[in-house]
Amino acid sequence: MVIAVTMCKLLAVLLLGYYLNKRGILEEGTSKRLSTLVVNYVLPFLIINSVADIEGDPGEVLLLFGAGILCYCLFPLIAWVLVRILRVPVTLRGTYMCMLIFSNNTFMGYPVVAALFGNQAIFYTTIFHMAYNLMFFSLGMILIRRDAQVDNYQKDRPLRPAEKWKVVRQVANNGVLASILALVIYFCRIPLPEVVTETCSFIGNICMPLSMLVIGSSIASYPLRELFTEKRVYFVTVFRLMLLPALTYLVVQLLIPDYEIVKIATITVGMPIGSLVAMGAAPFGEQGKAASIAVVFTTLCSMATIPVMCMLLGT
Repeated sequence: MVIAVTMCKLLAVLLLGYYLNKRGILEEGTSKRLSTLVVNYVLPFLIINSVADIEGDPGEVLLLFGAGILCYCLFPLIAWVLVRILRVPVTLRGTYMCMLIFSNNTFMGYPVVAALFGNQAIFYTTIFHMAYNLMFFSLGMILIRRDAQVDNYQKDRPLRPAEKWKVVRQVANNGVLASILALVIYFCRIPLPEVVTETCSFIGNICMPLSMLVIGSSIASYPLRELFTEKRVYFVTVFRLMLLPALTYLVVQLLIPDYEIVKIATITVGMPIGSLVAMGAAPFGEQGKAASIAVVFTTLCSMATIPVMCMLLGT
């Protein structure tokens, strides 16, 4: 019942975002600004609030961090093999690798695990996916730019100071800084005043509905018939939503004795393709279109696979 209620709430807000986009209220420009609002300004409050009342073994947290690093080392290797098995065109290989590596553990993962396990699940999710941002803004963007044959600009001239600072801020964004602060609070056992926790909770709670509104709006940006034209997306969907979570389950349970943490890590990896992939590929024509269609298609499919995955895990 908890899973059913959670998915119904998420689906209802997603459909509302779809409807608002079709009515011209939540158009593409507004959705992008809302995405920036969620990632850079709302999410950090949610992360800080996630450590307010958490009690756990610090050693277990370090193991979870290590498990995340191990998984994010395995994912690119597996993705590299799979894109060659699927015979993905050279101009899309890096983009497809990003689809397989990066899940939507923020926009969809946080609402799902918070509803199922409480706010402490946000902290565990943050720790497990700590390598996500660093890998996306380095390896991920290199792969996408290589597909579009535009990454040679770095060889033509050195980056200007303003461009270097932009790259640094993309990697060390507000979410990463909030994650580091949350770790300090947790390991140093720093008590947070009620006014801080209540404020963080109040602001952070708008992350869930806003995230689903943005996803619903992005779905409305593409004709549904286009979602079924790229047959390779079906294989990517099976791998992204089923096989990768299974691999994560096997890896994490070998390292973490707490089964609830194992479930949190598995469920967040089983989210659809990350919206960051579509945003990063958006300027590059063919790559942007392929990524956006795959994000929308896997998001729709995840409405069925997430409940099944939760039931199989005994949630």
